[in-house]
Formats: sequence, structure tokens, C-alpha cells
Amino acid sequence: MRGLLATIAVVLAEFTVLAAVPAGPVPAGILALLAAAVVVALWQRYRRSIREREAAVHRERLRLARDMHDRIGRRLGLAALQAAALEVRETDPERRAEARQVGDTVRAAVEDLHGLVAVLRGDGPPADTGPLLDPAAVAALAAQFVEAGVAVELRQSGEPGPVPAAGARAAYAVLEEGMANAAKHAPGRPITATVTWEDDALLVAVENEVAGSAGPAGPGGHGLVGLRERMDAAGGLLDCRVEDGRFRLSAMLPRTATRASLAGALLPRPVRAAAFATVVVLLAMLPLTTVAGVQG
Repeated sequence: MRGLLATIAVVLAEFTVLAAVPAGPVPAGILALLAAAVVVALWQRYRRSIREREAAVHRERLRLARDMHDRIGRRLGLAALQAAALEVRETDPERRAEARQVGDTVRAAVEDLHGLVAVLRGDGPPADTGPLLDPAAVAALAAQFVEAGVAVELRQSGEPGPVPAAGARAAYAVLEEGMANAAKHAPGRPITATVTWEDDALLVAVENEVAGSAGPAGPGGHGLVGLRERMDAAGGLLDCRVEDGRFRLSAMLPRTATRASLAGALLPRPVRAAAFATVVVLLAMLPLTTVAGVQG
């Protein structure tokens, strides 16, 4: 929208300058009609491109919602039923508690999936409703992994304070993804999760021993790709590496909101090309208008 308004302003400013030059009635009328036609054409092209983009996004969101519901939803629902049946059959109290914990995790995943499907279909809130990072949320997340049998050492330092919502969700996702990957790729190895609250930044890290050559050496999974996308949206930095036999996933996020990218405000390329061509035509007509004015 800003790009469109800027283009219209440029066209009107050029017409104002040309109208101030002594000219006959015919060139001035032509310039007025040309400027009006350009403004209308740019506006129509911009609105059409917006509608086409929104329609394409809506179709893709519906496709994703359908696939998630049909494929993932059914399997998670079946897993929840199996966990419930296992809990009922178990007679040992400890194993029954473990089965209940598995069932609770699967049922929570089903609820999250239903919420995501509703958002994709437009039936839910459009904003990201993922968990926000704060000391209590970090402790609760670590406790979930400890209850599942994962050795987690949590370290929090600094003075907690406000963090932009996108950054808080991204930081929580880094901790969750890091601990899940560590438990998957290096089972039985202790995990160290660190949260550092600095004056202008929030630092989070997850570190674990690499189990032989099985540990990931870099961002190769979809989870890490998604984390990088979250970091980019929140204005943060993500790093993952293996050093001295330990895998470390770390992120740095600003504690103040960053300026959003203006890429989305730019006009599509055809509109920018049309605006540039119009400027060239108007500038080319300037000498002709001046000559007509002198002759008049």
C-alpha cells in the first residue's frame, strides 16, 4: 500500500510540475487524462494482485488443513485410543501412570492439531497462540521432559522482563525443539538448557552430548528450518553446531520489537514497471509541452 501511494504521489507531483510550465490547452489536457488513467490503472492492478494473492493463500491453507486433519489427525486419534486402552489393561501402578502420561501427551497433541486446523480454515484466531517463554513456562517444559525420563539440567539467569510475543514464542520453540531433538538423537544423555535474560537480549540454548555419529551436525530437519523462520520473523539469530563432542542449539532474540520488513509493502513487479514507464513518458512529454507553450 505504501508503494502504491508513493507511486501515485510521484505521478501527481510530476503533473503539477508540468502544469506549471507554460503550455497550450491540448498538452495540458492530455497530461491530466494520462495522470488520471495511470492512477486508476495502478490502483486496479494493485487491488487485483492483492485479491489473487489472498485467494491463492486461502486455497493453500484449506489444502493444508485438509491434509493435516485427514492424515495426522486420524493417526493421533488412533494413538490416543491405544494409549487409553493400554492404561486400562495395565495392572502395575507405575506402568499405568506411564501409559496415562503417554495418553495425555497424545491428547494434547490432538487438541493442538485441531486448533491449527481451525486457524488454517479461518475458524480460529489468526494470531499465533503458541506458548510464551517465561521462567514458569521454562520450568514446566523442563519438568515434562524430566517426567518422561530425560535428565534435564535447567539454568536460568538474569532479570526476567518483557519480550515481544513473537520472540517469546520463538525462544520457547527453540527450547522445546532442542530438548526433543536431544532426547531423540542422544537418548539417555543429559541435557543442559540455559536461559539468560540480558538487558537488551534473550539468550536460550540447549546442549547435549553427541551419541557417537548419530547426532545432527547442523540444521537439516524441518524442525530446525521452522526455527530459523521463527527467528527471522522475530528478528533473532539461530545457531546450531557440534563442538568437542557436544551438540549445541542456541538463539539470541531482541527484547524490544524490531522494525518489520517493508518487502510486503512494495508493489508487484508489473505495477512498478508500469509506474516507471509512465514517469519516462511524462518526462519525455515535458519538452513538447514547453515548446507548445512557447508557440502559444
